Amino acid sequence: MNKISFINAAKYVGITLSQAKYWTKLLKLKTVKETRNVFLVAGGEKILETMNNIVQGGASPSAAAKEILLVHASPIEKLPNKDNDSELMGRISSLEKAVLMLVEHNQTLKAENDTQNKFIISNLRNIQLQLRQSSNHKKIEVWQPPQLKRPQFSIIQRIWYEIINPAKLRAN
Repeated sequence: MNKISFINAAKYVGITLSQAKYWTKLLKLKTVKETRNVFLVAGGEKILETMNNIVQGGASPSAAAKEILLVHASPIEKLPNKDNDSELMGRISSLEKAVLMLVEHNQTLKAENDTQNKFIISNLRNIQLQLRQSSNHKKIEVWQPPQLKRPQFSIIQRIWYEIINPAKLRAN
């Protein structure tokens, strides 16, 4: 790909570097960045030259950019020559093979997922049926401690416990 640096394009057109960068953004020209340098695609300097002529004629840069975008086509990169056609066709065929392999793999994954989903759904239905069958409501009795029965004493024993109260005697 042919390219020209911004500095050389600005010198060719007769403008400053900042103007070249600003006008490139206005004109939406394609740029290429390599390492720390930014380049214009070849032919971009001709469009910048046209822009400079219109701006020197008294138009604002934005108006000149709109006019150029309507009239001029952006520079086109050169197409690969016929020597690279066989290499390009080889790359395209290998990409086609890779895409076909991905499609086949996705189809097998989809089939596996479908079988797993059917298995899970059938298990869930079985569980649901089992839950419906065991819905007999049985009354649940809560455990309670046995009630203590009051001991049966004779009259003499009752008088003895009430008057003497042996529990108090043991506490002393």
